[in-house]
Amino acid sequence: MSSIKLTQAVGLGGANNLNDVKAVQTALNKLLKLIPPTQSLKIDGRLGSRPDISKTVAAIKLFQSKVLNMLRPDGRIDANGRTHRKMNEKLLSIEAMANVNTSLEMPVTKAFWMKTAVNEVGESEVAGAKANPQILEYFKASKFWGSDDSGGQNAWCGSFVAWVMKQNNFEPVKNAFRAKEWTNFGKPIYKPVYGAIGIKSRQGGGHVAFVVGQSADGNYLFMLGGNQSNSVKVSKYKKEVWDDFVVPSNFDASSTHLPIYTQKASIAGSEA
Repeated sequence: MSSIKLTQAVGLGGANNLNDVKAVQTALNKLLKLIPPTQSLKIDGRLGSRPDISKTVAAIKLFQSKVLNMLRPDGRIDANGRTHRKMNEKLLSIEAMANVNTSLEMPVTKAFWMKTAVNEVGESEVAGAKANPQILEYFKASKFWGSDDSGGQNAWCGSFVAWVMKQNNFEPVKNAFRAKEWTNFGKPIYKPVYGAIGIKSRQGGGHVAFVVGQSADGNYLFMLGGNQSNSVKVSKYKKEVWDDFVVPSNFDASSTHLPIYTQKASIAGSEA
């Protein structure tokens, strides 16, 4: 679905034609990451006898609030109106990302939290005062108070790791938004394995990311992390820059290994 066409308005006070409502419900289901905690909507083309309390209208309002920054969401999508145009913009963005191979093949591993981390590849900052709602969810997981995802003061690598681990029922460390605090998580290991959390120093602070592989010569590590050139991605680092590696306390590091990484990656860049 690249975009949706509407013949008339959908939502509160709208004509709510069956096919228009179905199109909006389908689109909102494609955009669920932008409007947490919304659950998948039933695509039935109906808003019920009380549209004001329908889940579809609630999702429209949440989209208007989180994505359009409306102070008073009206729960209505006018054909070619502001909400309709922004919805199509986001749908086109998702389609563009789908055409870029951001997916990673996971090795057979007991580091089950990595499925969550891999699924986040491609999430990126929004320039200016606005923010990617998913990155704000990372902030919540680490108890970071920021409302903007860009700029050095809002570095979010630690928040990304906190969100991933919290999704898998691990309690993040205190002050998880500070990368170097992750040295206090779980237990240390002395050789990196797939899924381990790596911590390193950088100018002005630290950086934290998940290990996903090594180069054939063993001199480089490939790390999946947040805020790597302002997005969630895999980047290539010299092995010696990483100071510490940790895993959950109950994780048997001998049950996994460090594979040779042959997939897409970028050279390590900005982490602030």
